[in-house]
Amino acid sequence: MSPVPAETMYAAGYAADSSDIWIPGYWKNGTWNELSNASYGGYVRSIVVSDGNIYAAGYANNSSGISVAGYWKNEEWTGFDNPYGASYNAYVTSLALSGSDIYAAGGASDSSGVCVAGYWKNGEWTKLQTTSGASEGAYVTSIVISGSDTYIAGYTGSSSDACTAGYWKNGTWTELQNFYDSSKSAYITSLIVSDGGVYAAGSAANSSGVCVPGYWKNKTWTELTNPYDVSKSAYVTSFTVSENDTFAGGYAISGSNVCVAGYWRNNVWNSLSDFYDDSGNAYVTSVVVSDSDVIAGGVAANAAGVYAAGYWKNGMWTELPNAYSASKDGYTAHVNALTLASD
Repeated sequence: MSPVPAETMYAAGYAADSSDIWIPGYWKNGTWNELSNASYGGYVRSIVVSDGNIYAAGYANNSSGISVAGYWKNEEWTGFDNPYGASYNAYVTSLALSGSDIYAAGGASDSSGVCVAGYWKNGEWTKLQTTSGASEGAYVTSIVISGSDTYIAGYTGSSSDACTAGYWKNGTWTELQNFYDSSKSAYITSLIVSDGGVYAAGSAANSSGVCVPGYWKNKTWTELTNPYDVSKSAYVTSFTVSENDTFAGGYAISGSNVCVAGYWRNNVWNSLSDFYDDSGNAYVTSVVVSDSDVIAGGVAANAAGVYAAGYWKNGMWTELPNAYSASKDGYTAHVNALTLASD
């Protein structure tokens, strides 16, 4: 019998240096890897490992302080042109591979400062059309390639300041209904396609403006139970399906107004402790499942309110070191995305 390949964990995000500049990079099995083109700061929002290559997408600031969208392949930077002008910000929030094609979804600011949703395929920009009009802004959070179909999730603004959740399939917008109050905002933070189901996870505000966590499966909403105080908001930030189980990572605000990290497994809440200070905030930003292990990446605050990057594996916290500070009391570090890859 062949041995089961060991899995390497990649946790991507940033670590702040002594000048409080966000240095983009990733931890590989706990060891920090700084990414190139980082002199003026940057951010990693998405990481994919394929055929031994590491793709980390986000943005890097240039010397003028403009955020340039792009990705690093094995630490070599590729920047994308902002179609609305080089003096405006752009960023990537999610990256996907399909064959030799690289899809990087995100946004680009235009001359009016409005965020325009879209994606770069092999460096070529495609704008995503919204039903509410580009002048209201649109935001992309997730891209998935399933067969010949491209799914891009996000939300759009409106003249009433309420955000509308939805996704584009091959460029066509599908709105996802806020079943609590259509005049209130709804958001998608994560989208996956599994066994013919399109799962779009996030939150929807009720008539009181409280965000309710949950997900839409093929446009039907499933509410996730708020474990603490239904008068306070809870949020899904990451979502995955493993076999017949759903896992939704995020956080919920307790009655004492503390953000508590955790995840819902089939709508059962699992709290993840802040090992520094239970009165400090903690957040899950990414959740992955491997066999029987549930790994949730994110941040947790110490007593001084300074955040340390790390992950919970089956509920046990591991801090990821900030390479620019010997102590978690020094500078902030942040995990935005996790992925596992076989060695």
